[in-house]
Amino acid sequence: MTADLAPGELAIGVPPLESRGSGRSLGWWGVVCLIATEGMLFALLLFGNFYLRAVNRHWPMGGIEDPELAKSGVRTVVLLSSTIPAVVAERAIKRGQRSVAAAGITLTILMGSAFLAGHVDEYLTLWPKFQPSTNAYGSVFYTITALHALHVLIGILILGFLLWRLLAGHYGGGRPEAIETGTMYWHFVDVVWVFVFSSLYLSVTLL
Repeated sequence: MTADLAPGELAIGVPPLESRGSGRSLGWWGVVCLIATEGMLFALLLFGNFYLRAVNRHWPMGGIEDPELAKSGVRTVVLLSSTIPAVVAERAIKRGQRSVAAAGITLTILMGSAFLAGHVDEYLTLWPKFQPSTNAYGSVFYTITALHALHVLIGILILGFLLWRLLAGHYGGGRPEAIETGTMYWHFVDVVWVFVFSSLYLSVTLL
């Protein structure tokens, strides 16, 4: 005969469902899948860039000047440095330090906005010289950089929403996964720019 089981106890010795670790949420996995998908998109675009570059004798095509490195380099430093206050915010909220977390997110938003402002200034400078319809180089350059700028804008909106929720008192101590996933997306934006800047700016100018 089988012994009577206590409520919630399983006969095969498996602990009750409520006692097991819940693991990652669907939201966390959703962001991971999004990052993987978008990462593949950028990889394909950069592959197309290098393919077009390989089959053309001159790159940039049509006598277009090489990308400048001074302003774009400064913008790169600003964007990559923005990951520091994002990490500070994530760690601070886990310790229940809301004011520090809010300051970190705010600084990240400001640095990301400065990067976008530099992007706009670059486009205003380059547009009279060449456009997406000028040739393959123009098409690839504007497509990849504009797509990344769009991702930066989305990241800023996400961080802005998290900041609003944080200031409204919705996030406490422990491990607020919303801030973790939001900053994870921002780190992805930073990493992608490393490849974009290396491919479209550094390699073209230095090689």
